[in-house]
Amino acid sequence: MKTASRLSSYWVTCADGLETLLQEELEGLGVQNIERFPGRLVFKGTLEHAYRICMWSRLASRVLTPIHVHELEFSHDARDVAEELYEGAMNFDWSLIFAPQSTFAVRLHIEREIKVNSQFATLRVKDGIVDSFMEAVGKRPSIDIKQPEITIYALAGKTEHTYCLDLSGDSLHKRGYRRYMTDAPIKENLAAAILQKAKLLAKRPDIFLDPMCGSGTFIIEALMMLTDRAPGLVRRFGFNGWNGHDHDLWMSIKAEAAERHQTALEQPLPKFYAFDADWEAVKATKQNIIAAGFERVLDQIQIEERTLADWPNFEAEGKTAFIVTNPPYGERLGDKASNRALYLGLSALLQKNFPNQTAAVIAAAVEQADVLALNDPQTMRLMNGKLPIYVRSGSVKPVAVIKPFLETWQPQQFEAIEGAEDFANRLQKNMQTLKKWAVKENIHCLRLYDADLPDFNVAVDLYGERLHVQEYAPPKKIDPEKAKKRFNLALQAIRAVTGLGRDAIFIKTRARQEGKTQYTKQSTASKRFIVQEGKAKILVNLTDYLDTGLFLDHRQIRLRIAQEARGKHFLNLYSYTSTASLHAALGGAASTTSVDLSNTYLNWSKENFVLNGLTVDHADEQHQFFASDCFEWLKEGHEQYELIFIDPPTFSNSKKFYGTFDVQRDHLSLLKRAMNRLTTDGTLYFSKNYREFEMDEEILAFFDVEEITNETIGPDFKRNQKIHRAWKITHPKN
Repeated sequence: MKTASRLSSYWVTCADGLETLLQEELEGLGVQNIERFPGRLVFKGTLEHAYRICMWSRLASRVLTPIHVHELEFSHDARDVAEELYEGAMNFDWSLIFAPQSTFAVRLHIEREIKVNSQFATLRVKDGIVDSFMEAVGKRPSIDIKQPEITIYALAGKTEHTYCLDLSGDSLHKRGYRRYMTDAPIKENLAAAILQKAKLLAKRPDIFLDPMCGSGTFIIEALMMLTDRAPGLVRRFGFNGWNGHDHDLWMSIKAEAAERHQTALEQPLPKFYAFDADWEAVKATKQNIIAAGFERVLDQIQIEERTLADWPNFEAEGKTAFIVTNPPYGERLGDKASNRALYLGLSALLQKNFPNQTAAVIAAAVEQADVLALNDPQTMRLMNGKLPIYVRSGSVKPVAVIKPFLETWQPQQFEAIEGAEDFANRLQKNMQTLKKWAVKENIHCLRLYDADLPDFNVAVDLYGERLHVQEYAPPKKIDPEKAKKRFNLALQAIRAVTGLGRDAIFIKTRARQEGKTQYTKQSTASKRFIVQEGKAKILVNLTDYLDTGLFLDHRQIRLRIAQEARGKHFLNLYSYTSTASLHAALGGAASTTSVDLSNTYLNWSKENFVLNGLTVDHADEQHQFFASDCFEWLKEGHEQYELIFIDPPTFSNSKKFYGTFDVQRDHLSLLKRAMNRLTTDGTLYFSKNYREFEMDEEILAFFDVEEITNETIGPDFKRNQKIHRAWKITHPKN
């Protein structure tokens, strides 16, 4: 019989990556002289030490005590590991450990490079224990895999097999509160480790936020730590049926833990926020908090269905905050690009709401975590089951206030560029003219020059602090060498006037696009940047495709949609990268629906939404994306919309509609179908950049049609009034 004071050997196992933190924890519980191995700590201590670890360890997986070692003799050539394990189990009197009336189970761990069928080997260990009992006392214990009274942990090694009593029973990460699960939850002991690493207890924040709370694990583990609640207080253990169990000692440790928890409950707690975009997750969090015994503090926890784009005012000024979350990653979200957009969006929100506060965020890949704006970031690699995860923690960088480029730009002093004087003067004049408007309206993306002079046939667009320069293909009668020289002079002048370096200038040649070439990559170097337009953050690609992902001439109509969308169901046909839908969503639209044939652009659309904290592919279908021909899509559905935007291509190869789409030929049919989906008091905006386009008389006769082109063209396109035309179409009022 063991006593509380006798020293014995103990193994404490943990997930890979937790060894150092676990050692600190055990030392805090009075354990000394700890040896550290991958996934396991070993020490000599008392039974009280072992019980205290079972009760208090937030990080450990199992507490084991070795009871028998079977040393191997290599007298034979071929090893039969399963029979070795049987022999080792048979050669020990298990009746010294537990009574034959007790139920038991065997868990087997096999060291690397050992070849054996684990199921069969586990069965042979069980056979050895049963046969040992029959030989010793003539009775055999029963097997109970689900809830055994005794668990034997066997380690199959190269030179010896070790048989341990598992004092923990079920893994210690199973606290007993997680009744309701969501997809890919974080293990409880890993959640505790992350909170411990980020020093939750030392910081004792005023605000604790998990914006993607899943089943509420972080919330509950934080509550347990802040209320000094022992994780083993209300769960079963594997020592109750053990002959060496000291019941009185265990009950005294349990009584002490209960008392500590009751005392700590009197202390003030942070204001907790638990949000998730999924209503099922919100329900699971609430139910798990109650199951964990924290019903009395529910009024201090704001549990709500919210997207990242729908955060409340936390009134965090002058308060300390602690933010921790496990975003949907890997297979749970889809492609890597969307993942990156999610982390970028989350990072921007943290910067805005919680500058200089502590944050810890889980990622499936280091590249995702790299985009988080944290000071002195620390990275911890852990195994969540078989899935590696990376935890990035640190203090949130304050947001850098991004002003429009033209606000800080001043006319540059530079030597005259021979052959490009007129171009340089015109570009500088344009920038001076646009500066006041851009600063007042907070315009970050605009056209600075558009083939103003016949000899310099280029378009110069500003995207944030980068330039996108399009060279229109020169007529065939122009000498190519002369055209090339002139373009190089233009680039020299652009750098001189703007003050921007080569790395901030991106060049494309624009020729007439045919067939599918509009979707064809122009270069192999993907350089995507985030730009600001109104409330929206938008991903632009300045290298890969001819179009950047943002049509600058439609800026005014997008901002108009943002103002008009609140509470309305919005439909965007030929949605491209769905920037109009994004503006509608951020403007408070009840729903957005985006339809485009290109999956490339629809995936880009989803990234734009995720970047702004909006959910996609969600059960509530608030924001939907359809890869479809717009005609077919209109024909098949019946939903009604209060606001519709249509900006069709001039010409397209659509296999689903007469083989081709021609805007002049087909707009009558398109608009009639779209108006069938518009509510009686709704508004449809139709835009077209085909200069010779004429609206069909039948549309003018059937509906109220108002041309609003002038209202939709910004000052940066005033010189080129034919950049597009736009109409507002409504149902007649009578």
